[in-house]
Amino acid sequence: MKVGETANDDLLSLLMESNFREMQEHDERKNVGMSVKDVIEECKLFYFAGQETTSDLLLWTMVLLSKHSNWQARAREEVLQVFGNKKPDGDGLNHLKIVSINPIYIQFSNSP
Repeated sequence: MKVGETANDDLLSLLMESNFREMQEHDERKNVGMSVKDVIEECKLFYFAGQETTSDLLLWTMVLLSKHSNWQARAREEVLQVFGNKKPDGDGLNHLKIVSINPIYIQFSNSP
């Protein structure tokens, strides 16, 4: 990626473009915009926040499944039906109906 040229398809590209524009608007003064260190820190922040959110989601999913054995059985049956003994992949995950983020929340909140 050259100066002023962006891909706009990932976080780093968006941060770099935003920073470049900010510096251009303020005549590239040193106290305006983010330093390379700041950009790196922002990327780390997004990465670790995403990891924490994902781990929290998985933890609560496991807690809810352990409390609701009927849903646990249905989820296990669905996963075995879609994947069998194969390792789960992205394509197969799209075919799951019970084991997906929104339906789990809706179904557990409405379960007896």
